[in-house]
Parts: sequence; C-alpha cells; structure tokens
Amino acid sequence: EFKLDGPEDVTIVRGEDGVEVYKPNLQFWKRKSEANSDDDPEIAEDTTNVTAAGAEGELTPEDLGGVLLSAEEPTMTRQLNVLSNIVRRALLFGGEQELLVLSETLDADRAAFVERWYSGTGGSKPLEAETRPGVQFLNALISLLRNCYNEGIVVDMEPPLPLGQSYANAYERLVATAVELGSGYLKPDPSADLAAMPTPRTPKEELGRFAVLETTFRQQKYQPSAYPEDLVGEWEVTDLIGGETIGECTVQLSDDGKVELEGPLEGLRWRCDPGPTHLDTVVFQVIGSDGTILQYRGFVDRGSRLESKISKRPIKIRGKVMFQMRDGSIDYFKDMLPINYREGTTRFVMTKIVEER
Repeated sequence: EFKLDGPEDVTIVRGEDGVEVYKPNLQFWKRKSEANSDDDPEIAEDTTNVTAAGAEGELTPEDLGGVLLSAEEPTMTRQLNVLSNIVRRALLFGGEQELLVLSETLDADRAAFVERWYSGTGGSKPLEAETRPGVQFLNALISLLRNCYNEGIVVDMEPPLPLGQSYANAYERLVATAVELGSGYLKPDPSADLAAMPTPRTPKEELGRFAVLETTFRQQKYQPSAYPEDLVGEWEVTDLIGGETIGECTVQLSDDGKVELEGPLEGLRWRCDPGPTHLDTVVFQVIGSDGTILQYRGFVDRGSRLESKISKRPIKIRGKVMFQMRDGSIDYFKDMLPINYREGTTRFVMTKIVEER
C-alpha cells in the first residue's frame, strides 16, 4: 500500500489479481488553508509548518482537538465504551467513506487519548510493541475499521492486535453484536468452527450465535452419500408372506453400491435415499437365473440409525419385494422406475449383523 501526498491524496491498493484500485485518503487533520495563504503571510507560514509536521507523521497540539473524545467521561472504560458504540454504528450503517473518516479520526485522537489516560508513559508506540491495555483496544478498533475499508469483508473475527483478556472479551462482544445485527463488513467464515466464535454473554447474544449457526448450516450444499457407512456391512434378510417366513439369506452391502450374496441369486446394486421426513428409503436388487429381478424396497427410521451408533444395537429395515420382468442389459437407475412391474405379496425384514467386540 502506497500513499501519495498532494492536493488529492489517494491510496493505491493492489488486489490479488494485480489490479490497482485508487481510494481517496482523507487526511483531514492536516490543516490546508492554501486558498488564503497568498493573502495572509502568517497563515501561509502556519500552513507550511503544519504540512511539514504532517509529512513527518507527527501531530501538533493544535491538530488534537479530541474530536470523538469527551472530557465528561469519568473513566477510560466509559470512554472506550462510547468509542466502541460509535464503531458499531459505523459497521452497521456506514459506507466506505464513513469507515475511512472514523478510522482516521480515531487515529488522530490517539495522542490526546494517551495524554489524558496514560500521561507520562510516553507517546505513541508501534502497534505490535504497544503494551498499554486501553491504547491496545483503541488500536484494535482502528485496525478493524481499516481492514473493513481495505478488504470490504472481514471473515476473521479474532482481534487484529494483541489484547488483554478483558479487552479481548469486549472486542468479541463488539464483533458478535455487529454480526448479529447484520453488518455487511463482518462475515464469519462458514468453514470455521462454532467454538471459534465469540462466547455469548447474554441470552440475546446466544440467540444471535444460534442464528449465525443456522444460517451457515442452511448455506451449505450438503450432498448425502448414497452408501452411508452405518448401512454398509452384512444383513440378514427374511422373506415373509402372511407373517410366515419363507426364506432367509445373508446379503453384503458394499460401500461402492454393490450387492453380494450366496446362492442362485446374483446381487446387483443398492442405495439409500434420504426422505423428506424421518424415513430413509433403502433399495437393493438381485437377479435370478431366469432374468427375474427382485427389488427389495424398505424404510428405516433416521432416529434409529442415530440411536444405533450409540447403543450398538442392530438396525432393522422393513419393506416389500417387487417382481420385475425385464429383458436385455440391466441398468440399475432404469430399474428404479421399471416400465412394467407387478407387485407381489412378499414382504421382508432385514437386520444388520453387528460384530461383537
């Protein structure tokens, strides 16, 4: 980032693609009275001194008017609380120029802030070397505004500069409130862990944290697997007619969608389709030596699948068998919606075989 001094100061910001973007640099604390300098020698001399001071990065006492500082605040905490509220309103309702003006105003007021609350401790110090807690928090507010102005959207909710525990908590509350109220400059990274978000202090902040979690979850494009891990394995299939058992066999459902079983039948494919409610549909197909396709279509409760992961009890799937007479090559996806079929009266119950440990 390069700054060019002149009647129209600008800031050149280079993006990741190498394109240069010019943004105005409103260094308004430099007193420029060039219009009257030709008529009044004293004003011209004063303007020269101020410009020289500004070029060296130093502020004269006349430049420090305490624009946002208030002499009525009894404590530094009250003063920083007022500044935090101003920053929050700027993040919610301000545009880019408001962010820039506010950041430069706070930067200009930093010397007056140090003089009042840390008198005799020295002037301004480099940001990383600053150890005074109040000044650290003020620097964090300035850095936050500048990051929002330069980057447009900030996804990192951590303080940009080192802060003590109490001031770090105050910064987290400020960011959490801005996110909760819909600031366009602060967008938490959807991939970030929820534990990395600011810790809620009140029920309202907890509700806002939950709203961010739900919004992030709904924005995710979830593609459920057709072959869930909890359904992969060996199953004991029992065929029933009128409640009477007519046959049993063991079926192996592989993680690549293949069905394996012993006997005269040959396994084809299987898959699991999530339902709109609490039921998931499990379908697998086998083919006999005469070309008859048996399609087993059953339903399993999603809650029982979750419960089985904890209790280790076997999952059960219940459904019915459909007989399909088809010729030619077998296409699983076409067999899912057969052209002609007739429903039999055979039902089945399949129970997953759980390995004992």
